[in-house]
Amino acid sequence: MAELEVAKHGKNVINMAASKHHGLAHKLKEIALEIVIIVFAVSISIWFHSMSEHRHEQKQVRTFLLGLKGDLAGDIKQLNWLPGAYRESDAQFRYLAELDPKGSPDAEKFEPAWINVYSNRFFIPTSSRFEGFKSSGKLINIEDEELLNDILTLYQSYHRAIETSEGGWRNRHEKLRNYLDSALAQGDSIEQRYHALATPNGKRLLRNTITVPQLHERYANAAKLSEKIIKRIDVLYKNAE
Repeated sequence: MAELEVAKHGKNVINMAASKHHGLAHKLKEIALEIVIIVFAVSISIWFHSMSEHRHEQKQVRTFLLGLKGDLAGDIKQLNWLPGAYRESDAQFRYLAELDPKGSPDAEKFEPAWINVYSNRFFIPTSSRFEGFKSSGKLINIEDEELLNDILTLYQSYHRAIETSEGGWRNRHEKLRNYLDSALAQGDSIEQRYHALATPNGKRLLRNTITVPQLHERYANAAKLSEKIIKRIDVLYKNAE
C-alpha cells in the first residue's frame, strides 16, 4: 500500500514539473506538498515494518526465555544434588584413607567404598538453547538488561567456573585411578585392592581426591542465580503456561 502511494505521488511530482498550465510558484508549492506526502508515506511504512519486526523479535525472546526456564529448572536439580553426592564420596575417600596397612578388608564397608573410587559425578548443564540463541545474535533482543546480564553471567562465568573446579577434581581422581591401575597390575583381589590403597601413596591420593569447598560454593552460586533468572522470567510472563 505504501509503495503504491509513493508511486502515485511520485508520478504527480513528475506531471506537475512537466505541466505548462501552472506557474513556477504554483508548481513548487504542489511539488513540495507531494514530496511531504511521499516522505510521510515512507516514514509510516518504515515505522510499521519496525513495529512488526520488533513484535517478531520479542515473540522469539519469549519462546527462548520460557524454554530457558525449563532448562534451568533441570540444572538446579543437578546443582542441588551434586554437593550431597560429593559429600558421600568424600566420606568414602576418608574411610579408605584411614585404612590400617596391617589390617584386612571388611568387605561390607570396603566394597561400596571401592566402587566409589571409579564413580564420576559432574554438572552437565542444558546449554544448547542458550548457545543457539547466542550464536544467532538474538540475545541483544532481550530488553531486560539485568536479566540479560544474569543469563550471560550464569552461562559464561558461573558454569565455566564449575567446569574449572570439576576439572581439578577430575585430574586428582585420574591420578588415583592411574596409581591403582599400576599397583594392581599383578592382581585385583579385594586384599590387593585394600593394600594398594593403604600405602602412603594411596592414602595421599585418596586425601587429594576429597573435594574442596570452592566446588560446593560454585554449585550454590549457580543454583542461586538460576533461581533468580527463573523468578524474573515468571514476572515477565506471569500468564504464560
